Parts: sequence; structure tokens; C-alpha cells
Amino acid sequence: IAYSSRRFTFAAAHRYWVEAWPAAENERFFGRLTVPHGHNYALEVTVRGPIDRATGMVINLTELKAIVNDTVIERFDHAALSADALFRGRVATTENIAIAVWGLLVGKLGAERLWQVRVWEDDTLYVDYRGEDEAPAP
Repeated sequence: IAYSSRRFTFAAAHRYWVEAWPAAENERFFGRLTVPHGHNYALEVTVRGPIDRATGMVINLTELKAIVNDTVIERFDHAALSADALFRGRVATTENIAIAVWGLLVGKLGAERLWQVRVWEDDTLYVDYRGEDEAPAP
């Protein structure tokens, strides 16, 4: 079994806000993050499987690129993530973005093939997600 990863980038905005909380509680807990702001995210998608004897690959990286671009990048690039239906009732944190990406990709790649998604919010913060919790349906 081998693991193959590909990196993607997208720029998106979000804000930290819990609808059920009063504004003062949101501001106390999240501080300046309650204001809409943006990041240049990096997304690493890792798939696993046997190396095909004929091609020498776990997956055709052109195929992986097309799946991720069509499923995730086109949806999230230059978007307001907090307004996306995937984040209805949940804060668009890096953790929840990783869960949402998993949910979008697992149906296309399969749970046995999709190993991990890593979402980088900046050079100092990333979240790895491997589908441990139930991912939301797209």
C-alpha cells in the first residue's frame, strides 16, 4: 500500500459565529474572528492503495486533480464559506472545513481510497481529517 498526496489552493472568506449565541458571547469567545476575513488556504488530499503494476501509480494524479477541482475548489475558491450550506449550523473553522472537504470527496474517491485531507489556513495552522466522525453530506 502506498500513499499519494496532491496539494491544491483556494482563497476564501469566513467568520466565526455561533447563531444560537448572543453577539456579546460570540465576541467574547471568538474576538476579532467574528468579522468576515479571508485566507489563502492550501488543501492536501491523500489517497491510498496498491501501486498499479502497469501505471506505477496509486491513482492517476490528473484524475485526482479533476475530482478535487470539480468538487471542492470550484465551490470554495473566492467563496464566503460561512454562507455555504455545508456550514449551516456550524462555524466555518479549519476543522469543519476539513470535515466538509472529506464529505465532498469520500463519495467520489471511496472511503477505502481517501486516506486524509489536510487543510492549511496559513503557514502555522493546519488540520488533518481522516473521516473519524460522520462527515456532512454535500
